[in-house]
Amino acid sequence: MARDRRDVVGPQEGSVKAGRRGLTTFKSLGNPDFRLLWTGNIFNNVGMWLQLVALGYLVWDLSEGSAILSGVIGGIRFLPTILIGPWAGVLADRLDRRRLVMAAQMYLTVLALLFALHVLRGLEHVEVWHAYLYASLAAVGHGFLQPARQALTANTVPPEDMANAFALNSLTVTSARLLGGVLAGGLIAAVGFRSVFFMESALLGAMVVLLVPMRARYRERSIPQRSSVFGNMRDGLSYIWTDNRVILHLILMNFVLVFAFRPIQSLLPAYTGEVFDMGADIGGYLLASQGVGGMVGALLLATLSYTIKKGQLSLIALMVGSVAMIIFGQSHWLPLSMVMLSIMGFCQTSFITSNMTLVQSMSPDDLRGRVSSIYMLESGLGPLAIFIISLFIEMFGASTALSGVAVATLALSIYFQVAFRQVRKLR
Repeated sequence: MARDRRDVVGPQEGSVKAGRRGLTTFKSLGNPDFRLLWTGNIFNNVGMWLQLVALGYLVWDLSEGSAILSGVIGGIRFLPTILIGPWAGVLADRLDRRRLVMAAQMYLTVLALLFALHVLRGLEHVEVWHAYLYASLAAVGHGFLQPARQALTANTVPPEDMANAFALNSLTVTSARLLGGVLAGGLIAAVGFRSVFFMESALLGAMVVLLVPMRARYRERSIPQRSSVFGNMRDGLSYIWTDNRVILHLILMNFVLVFAFRPIQSLLPAYTGEVFDMGADIGGYLLASQGVGGMVGALLLATLSYTIKKGQLSLIALMVGSVAMIIFGQSHWLPLSMVMLSIMGFCQTSFITSNMTLVQSMSPDDLRGRVSSIYMLESGLGPLAIFIISLFIEMFGASTALSGVAVATLALSIYFQVAFRQVRKLR
């Protein structure tokens, strides 16, 4: 796909009007379509965090304390992204994105209900492979869902509000981590696993209902149906590799998340069990601490979304978050661990929101699904990363393993700060 280079220059410093009068934190929620999608994302993300926490501790119990099995189950959700993700991005550019999201969401709703009915029979009927099968089937749905959902966010607001919309979208993730972590941990400790998956199914289904009246009013055009999907894929890859190298740099930075922030929630069963000799209730509070920091970061970014230099912010967030992870790994004091997780949550949200906003704003709408799918390929490596870290935990203990990984991510973050000068200038 031949494109004029003038069309792919990023949002450089000074390319947006500096400063807006009045509080702009919740500006995008004035758009009814974005408000429906945003509310649906809250329900969906709480349901997903319920699943992540519950499956981790379910496998921890069923496997009698295996760090590898309980850790990898949380990353299984992202495994199909490597194979499905790029093609899901092509579909997101060829088809109606709203309907594609609704179809994937309905699949996940029914799947959660079926697993809930299986768990209802009693844990004596549940085996580790049952949980892995459920996580794997759910991962397929997520592989198709994520690129379309990210692109759909950009289609519900005008371009000048995109940064604010993605910051508010991050708020749905962080608030869900807070609510989902406490809710899942409390339910498991109080009544066991039986009610968690029923609640997950209901929350996932609520998003389907909310998307029915929603419209993607800022969708520019879809790619021609007469073009082959292989040609569509080639065009997307060519755009990233040849036409807009800055997006390639942003995507490379995003791959650090595989080791820096994302694995933590999957490794909490092993961390809480080994370091504090405690269970799901304390793990829920730790996860909620990360959510609190994320909420603060999302609100701050939503407020400053029209003025802040997002390129520099994403680079700093990677470095600070890595330092917090080093301290978290060495901590054996619960309050300190909670504070470090809050800082990590703040940095994670700041990085993801800034990076994703830059990628989405620099991508033409007819390529947005494919660019989003390549951008999210890093999540497909999550199971491998979690397996490696879990293996290190088995060999060296949780403290040494987490701190060692964090030192490596800090070194990469410093390299990006020095090497990616164009990224530093992006607003």
